[in-house]
Amino acid sequence: METKPRLTPRLTPTRRAVLGGLTACAPMRFARAACVVTPRASIPLTLARGLILVPVEVNGVQASFILDTGAARSVVTEAAVQRLGLERDQWVGTTMSGVGGIARRPNAKTRSFSLGGIPLMRRTLSRDTSLTVAEIPSTESAGPWVDGLLGRDYLSVFDLDVHVPARRLGLYMPEGCSGRFLPWTEPYVVIPTTQPMETALLLQVEVDGVKLRGLLDTGANVSVIAAPGIYRLGLDRPGAVAGQHVPVTGVGPNVAAMQHHAFRTMRIASLTIDQPRLLVAPIRLTPVADMLLGCDWMLTRRVWISYATRQVFVATQV
Repeated sequence: METKPRLTPRLTPTRRAVLGGLTACAPMRFARAACVVTPRASIPLTLARGLILVPVEVNGVQASFILDTGAARSVVTEAAVQRLGLERDQWVGTTMSGVGGIARRPNAKTRSFSLGGIPLMRRTLSRDTSLTVAEIPSTESAGPWVDGLLGRDYLSVFDLDVHVPARRLGLYMPEGCSGRFLPWTEPYVVIPTTQPMETALLLQVEVDGVKLRGLLDTGANVSVIAAPGIYRLGLDRPGAVAGQHVPVTGVGPNVAAMQHHAFRTMRIASLTIDQPRLLVAPIRLTPVADMLLGCDWMLTRRVWISYATRQVFVATQV
């Protein structure tokens, strides 16, 4: 891990980003007759500084966005607005709050927005294709190809098969499904989730024997224990956290200081991670959660995120 970990914005974002690469396929039926799982795309993934990047196309120009289930609203950077030829919305803007502070800018309007040739639209009544404009300083050193964040406003239309070891993202559209309905051949565990607001998913995570609510956030490359989790774990005493301080950046101009802390175990369903090193900071998350569950725990695993059934599935074979 670098001395300056990169946490992309999401702590209290009111909105954010999207994208990928798709190819239409015939529906496949699995398990029960009423359950239909339609594959929509298979998209290559790239890793940069522990962040998952996916290729997208905006106004006919290829771009690279961070896969970000922690972002309620998709984001494009100021530099990408110019490079991709985006028009600014004179009437609609977005205020975003994250570890980097508060950012207010007019939205950007796209003429076309697609993933693998499939047009994308936000999961809203208007079905628009707008993007929030914000600076993402945490992505600058990852390379100039990082143009934005692909968030839940576009992603939650699909189920996501995130297979980081194979560098692939699969997009699926399940209908009438529940329980164990995956087309996987390998064994997997089922993790129930709660959905306290919009499309955010909270998982139960057990850290050192204490049950916590973890906000699933693939846009954070490091998992973070937040203010409620600090209290639940008894780390609110002076000197309880004695790890190294590290600067963390996100949307906005500010830099937040967080500390590393070595824990004994972290359990997610039947999966156990020994001696995890997590960041600890008295931040508040929206929706209310005890921790951010970043993509660091997914880097060696295949994970299916089902927005349609509010479940997360994890392959047990690494």
